[in-house]
Amino acid sequence: MIIEVAMRTDKGMVREQNEDAIGGDPDLGVLILADGMGGANAGEVASELAVDLLSSQLIVGRTSETMPDELSMRVSIETVNQAILELAEQVPEYQGMGTTLVMGVFDQNSIRYAHVGDSRLYRLRQGRMEQLTIDHTLIQEMINLGDFANLEEAMMAGVPTNVLSRALGSQTEIVSDIAESEVEQGDLYLFCSDGLTGMVTDDEMQSILENKNLDLEQQVNELVDFACRCGGVDNISVIVVRPQLSTEQ
Repeated sequence: MIIEVAMRTDKGMVREQNEDAIGGDPDLGVLILADGMGGANAGEVASELAVDLLSSQLIVGRTSETMPDELSMRVSIETVNQAILELAEQVPEYQGMGTTLVMGVFDQNSIRYAHVGDSRLYRLRQGRMEQLTIDHTLIQEMINLGDFANLEEAMMAGVPTNVLSRALGSQTEIVSDIAESEVEQGDLYLFCSDGLTGMVTDDEMQSILENKNLDLEQQVNELVDFACRCGGVDNISVIVVRPQLSTEQ
Protein backbone atom coordinates (compact mmCIF):
# COMPACT_ATOMS: atom_id res chain seq x y z
CA MET A 1 0.00 0.00 0.00
CA ILE A 2 1.15 3.52 -0.81
CA ILE A 3 -0.29 6.30 1.34
CA GLU A 4 -0.50 10.00 0.67
CA VAL A 5 -0.24 12.04 3.89
CA ALA A 6 -0.63 15.67 4.90
CA MET A 7 -0.37 16.92 8.46
CA ARG A 8 -0.31 20.13 10.47
CA THR A 9 -0.34 21.19 14.10
CA ASP A 10 -1.21 24.73 15.21
CA LYS A 11 -1.48 26.46 18.59
CA GLY A 12 -4.85 27.96 17.67
CA MET A 13 -6.09 31.44 18.51
CA VAL A 14 -6.10 31.40 22.33
CA ARG A 15 -3.34 29.20 23.75
CA GLU A 16 0.15 30.68 24.14
CA GLN A 17 1.90 27.45 23.22
CA ASN A 18 1.22 24.26 21.31
CA GLU A 19 1.09 21.14 23.49
CA ASP A 20 0.08 18.86 20.60
CA ALA A 21 2.60 16.70 18.74
CA ILE A 22 2.40 14.78 15.47
CA GLY A 23 4.83 12.37 13.86
CA GLY A 24 5.60 8.85 12.76
CA ASP A 25 6.88 7.77 9.35
CA PRO A 26 4.45 8.09 6.43
CA ASP A 27 6.77 6.03 4.20
CA LEU A 28 6.28 3.11 6.59
CA GLY A 29 2.59 3.83 7.12
CA VAL A 30 2.99 4.93 10.76
CA LEU A 31 1.07 8.03 11.92
CA ILE A 32 0.93 9.31 15.52
CA LEU A 33 -0.89 12.26 17.13
CA ALA A 34 -0.81 13.28 20.79
CA ASP A 35 -2.56 16.09 22.69
CA GLY A 36 -0.65 16.98 25.85
CA MET A 37 -1.93 18.42 29.10
CA GLY A 38 -0.33 19.80 32.24
CA GLY A 39 1.09 22.99 33.69
CA ALA A 40 4.02 25.00 32.31
CA ASN A 41 5.55 23.09 29.38
CA ALA A 42 4.55 19.70 30.80
CA GLY A 43 1.85 18.97 28.23
CA GLU A 44 4.28 19.61 25.40
CA VAL A 45 6.83 17.34 27.05
CA ALA A 46 4.33 14.50 27.46
CA SER A 47 3.01 14.65 23.90
CA GLU A 48 6.47 14.88 22.32
CA LEU A 49 7.72 12.03 24.49
CA ALA A 50 4.78 9.88 23.42
CA VAL A 51 5.29 10.56 19.70
CA ASP A 52 9.08 10.17 19.80
CA LEU A 53 9.10 7.00 21.89
CA LEU A 54 6.29 5.33 19.96
CA SER A 55 7.95 6.25 16.68
CA SER A 56 11.24 4.71 17.72
CA GLN A 57 9.57 1.51 18.91
CA LEU A 58 7.24 1.00 15.97
CA ILE A 59 9.49 2.17 13.15
CA VAL A 60 12.80 0.52 14.04
CA GLY A 61 12.99 -2.79 12.24
CA ARG A 62 9.66 -2.32 10.49
CA THR A 63 9.44 -3.05 6.77
CA SER A 64 6.60 -2.60 4.33
CA GLU A 65 5.76 -6.31 4.72
CA THR A 66 5.32 -6.29 8.48
CA MET A 67 2.75 -4.71 10.77
CA PRO A 68 3.08 -4.47 14.56
CA ASP A 69 0.59 -6.89 16.09
CA GLU A 70 -1.90 -5.86 18.78
CA LEU A 71 0.32 -7.07 21.61
CA SER A 72 3.37 -5.12 20.47
CA MET A 73 1.30 -1.97 20.04
CA ARG A 74 -0.21 -2.38 23.49
CA VAL A 75 3.19 -2.98 25.08
CA SER A 76 4.63 0.08 23.31
CA ILE A 77 1.82 2.28 24.62
CA GLU A 78 2.28 0.92 28.15
CA THR A 79 6.00 1.69 27.89
CA VAL A 80 5.21 5.28 26.92
CA ASN A 81 2.81 5.58 29.85
CA GLN A 82 5.50 4.44 32.28
CA ALA A 83 8.06 6.80 30.75
CA ILE A 84 5.73 9.77 31.24
CA LEU A 85 5.02 8.77 34.85
CA GLU A 86 8.71 8.32 35.62
CA LEU A 87 9.70 11.66 34.12
CA ALA A 88 6.93 13.42 36.02
CA GLU A 89 8.22 11.88 39.24
CA GLN A 90 11.79 12.98 38.50
CA VAL A 91 10.98 16.57 37.51
CA PRO A 92 8.66 18.43 39.93
CA GLU A 93 7.34 20.90 37.34
CA TYR A 94 6.21 17.97 35.17
CA GLN A 95 3.99 16.45 37.84
CA GLY A 96 0.47 15.88 36.58
CA MET A 97 1.44 15.94 32.92
CA GLY A 98 -0.24 13.59 30.49
CA THR A 99 -1.33 13.19 26.91
CA THR A 100 -3.99 11.67 24.74
CA LEU A 101 -2.95 9.46 21.84
CA VAL A 102 -4.32 8.30 18.51
CA MET A 103 -2.19 6.35 16.07
CA GLY A 104 -2.47 4.14 13.03
CA VAL A 105 -0.32 1.71 11.09
CA PHE A 106 -1.23 1.11 7.43
CA ASP A 107 -0.14 -2.17 5.89
CA GLN A 108 -1.15 -3.78 2.59
CA ASN A 109 -4.97 -3.55 2.69
CA SER A 110 -5.58 -2.77 6.37
CA ILE A 111 -5.05 -0.28 9.17
CA ARG A 112 -4.42 -1.17 12.81
CA TYR A 113 -5.17 1.76 15.07
CA ALA A 114 -5.02 2.56 18.79
CA HIS A 115 -6.10 5.41 21.00
CA VAL A 116 -6.21 6.67 24.57
CA GLY A 117 -8.25 9.76 25.44
CA ASP A 118 -10.32 11.95 23.15
CA SER A 119 -8.10 12.39 20.11
CA ARG A 120 -9.95 10.72 17.26
CA LEU A 121 -9.70 8.74 14.06
CA TYR A 122 -12.36 9.17 11.36
CA ARG A 123 -12.87 7.35 8.08
CA LEU A 124 -14.60 8.87 5.05
CA ARG A 125 -15.87 6.09 2.79
CA GLN A 126 -18.29 6.43 -0.11
CA GLY A 127 -19.85 9.60 1.27
CA ARG A 128 -20.10 8.38 4.86
CA MET A 129 -18.05 9.97 7.65
CA GLU A 130 -17.54 7.51 10.51
CA GLN A 131 -15.76 8.00 13.84
CA LEU A 132 -13.72 4.82 14.36
CA THR A 133 -12.58 5.63 17.91
CA ILE A 134 -14.77 6.11 20.97
CA ASP A 135 -13.69 8.94 23.28
CA HIS A 136 -12.34 8.08 26.72
CA THR A 137 -14.20 10.90 28.48
CA LEU A 138 -16.51 11.16 31.45
CA ILE A 139 -19.45 12.11 29.25
CA GLN A 140 -18.90 9.20 26.86
CA GLU A 141 -18.47 6.74 29.74
CA MET A 142 -21.83 7.85 31.15
CA ILE A 143 -23.43 7.30 27.75
CA ASN A 144 -21.78 3.88 27.53
CA LEU A 145 -23.27 2.98 30.93
CA GLY A 146 -26.73 4.03 29.78
CA ASP A 147 -27.02 7.08 32.05
CA PHE A 148 -27.84 9.15 28.95
CA ALA A 149 -29.10 8.21 25.52
CA ASN A 150 -26.69 10.42 23.60
CA LEU A 151 -24.19 13.26 23.78
CA GLU A 152 -26.82 15.97 23.42
CA GLU A 153 -28.85 14.65 26.35
CA ALA A 154 -25.77 14.43 28.56
CA MET A 155 -24.71 17.97 27.66
CA MET A 156 -28.19 19.27 28.41
CA ALA A 157 -27.86 17.71 31.86
CA GLY A 158 -24.66 19.68 32.43
CA VAL A 159 -22.11 16.89 32.08
CA PRO A 160 -18.76 18.47 31.05
CA THR A 161 -17.43 17.36 27.68
CA ASN A 162 -13.71 17.82 28.32
CA VAL A 163 -13.07 15.55 31.34
CA LEU A 164 -10.89 12.61 30.30
CA SER A 165 -11.43 9.16 31.78
CA ARG A 166 -8.14 7.86 30.35
CA ALA A 167 -4.87 9.53 29.37
CA LEU A 168 -1.23 8.50 29.20
CA GLY A 169 0.49 9.59 32.40
CA SER A 170 -2.71 9.67 34.45
CA GLN A 171 -2.66 6.06 35.71
CA THR A 172 0.01 3.50 36.51
CA GLU A 173 -1.78 0.97 34.31
CA ILE A 174 -3.31 2.20 31.08
CA VAL A 175 -5.75 0.39 28.80
CA SER A 176 -5.56 1.35 25.15
CA ASP A 177 -8.27 0.52 22.63
CA ILE A 178 -6.82 -1.24 19.59
CA ALA A 179 -8.67 -2.35 16.47
CA GLU A 180 -8.02 -3.31 12.87
CA SER A 181 -10.03 -2.43 9.78
CA GLU A 182 -9.82 -3.28 6.09
CA VAL A 183 -8.90 -0.39 3.83
CA GLU A 184 -10.85 0.19 0.62
CA GLN A 185 -9.82 2.16 -2.45
CA GLY A 186 -11.10 5.72 -2.11
CA ASP A 187 -10.97 5.80 1.70
CA LEU A 188 -9.79 8.93 3.49
CA TYR A 189 -8.60 8.82 7.10
CA LEU A 190 -8.54 11.76 9.50
CA PHE A 191 -6.55 11.76 12.77
CA CYS A 192 -7.23 14.82 14.91
CA SER A 193 -7.06 16.34 18.37
CA ASP A 194 -10.11 17.78 20.12
CA GLY A 195 -8.97 21.24 19.10
CA LEU A 196 -10.54 20.39 15.75
CA THR A 197 -13.59 18.40 16.86
CA GLY A 198 -14.45 20.94 19.54
CA MET A 199 -14.75 23.67 16.92
CA VAL A 200 -15.84 21.89 13.73
CA THR A 201 -18.78 19.53 13.29
CA ASP A 202 -18.49 16.14 11.58
CA ASP A 203 -20.57 17.44 8.67
CA GLU A 204 -18.28 20.44 8.25
CA MET A 205 -15.19 18.21 8.33
CA GLN A 206 -16.74 15.91 5.74
CA SER A 207 -17.57 18.83 3.47
CA ILE A 208 -13.93 19.94 3.48
CA LEU A 209 -12.61 16.40 2.92
CA GLU A 210 -15.00 15.89 -0.01
CA ASN A 211 -14.01 19.14 -1.71
CA LYS A 212 -12.44 17.96 -4.99
CA ASN A 213 -10.93 21.41 -5.57
CA LEU A 214 -8.57 20.92 -2.62
CA ASP A 215 -5.57 18.62 -2.55
CA LEU A 216 -4.65 16.81 0.67
CA GLU A 217 -2.41 19.61 1.95
CA GLN A 218 -5.09 22.19 1.25
CA GLN A 219 -7.70 20.07 3.02
CA VAL A 220 -5.54 19.90 6.14
CA ASN A 221 -4.93 23.65 6.06
CA GLU A 222 -8.61 24.38 5.56
CA LEU A 223 -9.57 22.14 8.51
CA VAL A 224 -7.10 23.91 10.81
CA ASP A 225 -7.93 27.38 9.52
CA PHE A 226 -11.66 26.72 9.81
CA ALA A 227 -11.22 25.64 13.45
CA CYS A 228 -9.31 28.88 14.05
CA ARG A 229 -12.06 30.93 12.42
CA CYS A 230 -14.59 29.20 14.68
CA GLY A 231 -12.64 30.34 17.76
CA GLY A 232 -9.53 28.15 17.89
CA VAL A 233 -9.73 27.87 21.67
CA ASP A 234 -7.36 24.88 21.80
CA ASN A 235 -4.35 23.56 19.95
CA ILE A 236 -5.35 21.95 16.66
CA SER A 237 -3.66 18.93 15.08
CA VAL A 238 -4.73 17.16 11.91
CA ILE A 239 -3.38 14.26 9.86
CA VAL A 240 -5.18 13.23 6.66
CA VAL A 241 -4.26 9.98 4.91
CA ARG A 242 -5.31 8.76 1.46
CA PRO A 243 -4.27 5.12 0.89
CA GLN A 244 -3.65 3.79 -2.60
CA LEU A 245 -4.10 0.04 -2.79
CA SER A 246 -1.91 -2.06 -5.04
CA THR A 247 -3.59 -3.29 -8.22
CA GLU A 248 -1.38 -6.42 -8.28
CA GLN A 249 -3.21 -9.70 -7.79
